[in-house]
Amino acid sequence: MDDKIKVIVKNSLAYCLILFVLFSCSDDDVSVKQPGFIQLSLSELTVFTGETFDIYVPQDDDVETYIWTLPGNLTLIEGEGSSRITVQAADQRGVAPDKSIGVIAKKGNQQSVPRYLYKTLTIAMMPGTLDNYKTKKYGTKVWMVENLNEAGENGDLGSYYNDDPEKGEIYGRFYTWHEAMTGIPNCPSDQNPYVWGTEGIDDAGNPYKLDGAKSSYNIQIRGACPEGWHIPNVYDYYDLIVSIKNEYGIPGNSISDIVANWNGYIIRKSRDDVPSAYNLTTDGYVGAYLRGSTPDVEGGLWNTNNASIKNNGRTYSYGGNATFPKSDDYPLYMDVAEDIGFLILPGGRWNSGSKVFEQEGIYAYLWASLVTGATTGFRYTVGYNNANFSSYDKEALANKLNIRCVCDY
Repeated sequence: MDDKIKVIVKNSLAYCLILFVLFSCSDDDVSVKQPGFIQLSLSELTVFTGETFDIYVPQDDDVETYIWTLPGNLTLIEGEGSSRITVQAADQRGVAPDKSIGVIAKKGNQQSVPRYLYKTLTIAMMPGTLDNYKTKKYGTKVWMVENLNEAGENGDLGSYYNDDPEKGEIYGRFYTWHEAMTGIPNCPSDQNPYVWGTEGIDDAGNPYKLDGAKSSYNIQIRGACPEGWHIPNVYDYYDLIVSIKNEYGIPGNSISDIVANWNGYIIRKSRDDVPSAYNLTTDGYVGAYLRGSTPDVEGGLWNTNNASIKNNGRTYSYGGNATFPKSDDYPLYMDVAEDIGFLILPGGRWNSGSKVFEQEGIYAYLWASLVTGATTGFRYTVGYNNANFSSYDKEALANKLNIRCVCDY
């Protein structure tokens, strides 16, 4: 090959190499890093219908624009193209599945690998307004955090403890199961459609069968509750406990953790195991976390002065469990209990057998909407002397207990 041609070819190759390097180094060809992990301005993965919140990733100054992917039940309100966007939840409850929220970083003609939120976002119904009650959200559900105090149109629905209005200011009213499920004063069993063996469609439009089994665990019946609220079912109570554990960081994954902490929480049951107690030795759940007030020796409502109650000011005992450390001074964990704010008080109950109100200061009894027989129903209990959130499936339907209502969902 002629030397002159060789030089031309050599120079041409060098020129092409320079062009290739320049092109490769242009802004349009720079690789873009994957955005950081997606975060939400929500404290938990729950949002009410119609509520707005922010979704964001750490800002990268090398990124020109961010391209967001959203599910159909979330609408972008502002921030399009930025690392932080404001969105609004749909007006209907539902879920945004995992990987339905994603973002890509882009610069020039190059874009990053997508980043996804690998968690499910729940859109819950906005709770109804209750001007006369304190309410609080736990997980996806909103509860009354004081007892129901509805007296009906004529003021004869339910009863005050010993017919004392001052007690009513503290404990609310007490209702038979038939009154609770219908809102009818002094309701006899033959006027209550929600009795053993019946089936139908509940107030949320879901089928049920009252046979004590899973078909009635999620029943939503308004009964004596205000419109838009229902008597809590056993799934509601299970979800309450799991949410409190998760949201307030109550420790304990084993009995050894509970021993080490002197408080704690584990739950080995599934949702369908709910008709049973949540107790210290098998679940680690300390019922004191649900309580309101202190022992009466500290000026509170929980009775410790009764001579037959040898509790010496304690709020619960170790219950004979050899693994759990003995002590004469188990605390109520009032700081955490007040933060949780469920505030159960020891209102006792009305006993249909003896025809008297009883056990004020000693026990709190709460109805659940699970009928277990022709004359018996299901309730939960917090007692003066143990760490359990106990249950009982043979409570007489004619007894009068307190109620906490749950917002429909």
